[in-house]
Amino acid sequence: MHWLLIAAGLAVVAAFLAYRLKRRREEAKAYLKGVRSMISDDPDAAIEALSDAARLGSPEAVETYLALGDLFKREGDLTRAIRLHRNMLHRPGLAPGRRAEVERELADDYRRAGMLADAVEAYRTLALAGDAAAAAGLRDVLVDQKCYDEAVRVHRERCGNDPRLLAHLLAAQSRAERESGQAGALERARQAALADPTCADAQLALAEAQGPGGEGEGGAASVERALSATPEAALLAWPALSGLPSAVADGVVDRALAARPGDARLLTLRGRLRVRDGRPAEALLPLRQALEADADGEVTLALRELLREAAPPGPGELAGRHDLMAAALLRSAGLLRCKRCGGGAAVRTWRCPRCGTFDAYPG
Repeated sequence: MHWLLIAAGLAVVAAFLAYRLKRRREEAKAYLKGVRSMISDDPDAAIEALSDAARLGSPEAVETYLALGDLFKREGDLTRAIRLHRNMLHRPGLAPGRRAEVERELADDYRRAGMLADAVEAYRTLALAGDAAAAAGLRDVLVDQKCYDEAVRVHRERCGNDPRLLAHLLAAQSRAERESGQAGALERARQAALADPTCADAQLALAEAQGPGGEGEGGAASVERALSATPEAALLAWPALSGLPSAVADGVVDRALAARPGDARLLTLRGRLRVRDGRPAEALLPLRQALEADADGEVTLALRELLREAAPPGPGELAGRHDLMAAALLRSAGLLRCKRCGGGAAVRTWRCPRCGTFDAYPG
């Protein structure tokens, strides 16, 4: 009898281990099927397979759930991503480190869904607990909300105070203050330029703030520093350049073109200055030269937008404007792609609107 009980016990243990092994194999097969579906770009099959793997409930299910959440976000299904991550937080036995990871994912879901107040609350809780990644997320959402004072404070106190990023934040704050008529825009722009003198965004914000105050020479020097520091962002110099007197602005572009002859972006600026100064017929030549010299499509996209918004052509420029528009429309031009998230944009900005990265686009 004793041996029979031992044999029965061993049989039960063997059956249990076989069952565990079978479940683990099933989960592995489902997970691998999901991975293959993602690689083959079949999101529906991937979601089904990863859901099957997660339901098996092994210790590795957290990884599977996180992979499933990433897939939901990639497909733009933020409602399901939010629901998934909320449910994960209610799971018993979730390790503290994994809980923080899921909370960060949920905060990111909120941000992508435009639920900025919820994102701020979630990120702030984690940041106060010393989570550096959450502090960076909090700073970025505060920028989305245009709460620049707090964004700068969070950056300085909790994000390592990167001077380049600080310069971008202060430049954005300067522009926001100037647009709303607040005092201190010029001082904020000066702080941005001091934080990182090589930051073209900061130099242009300083020129924009100096222009209306009659500091034309100072504004010109700031624009020249920006054009020299980051040539690929030359099109973003237009707001600062357009605030300068005609002769001063022409001199800035002429000197830049002397250093970089045939630069498509600088030729675009020259054409825009001539339009601003009431010489649209004379603008056609530099704009046509800019289109011909465009190597990456950015100028082509900019010219399409410029021509679309331009005033109706006069009798003397009708044919030339038509030819330029036709050439810009026929020329191939792809979107700018963020170096971090891959998001596309037709117009260059200092900050990627999708992921919030500054200096996001390649030259």
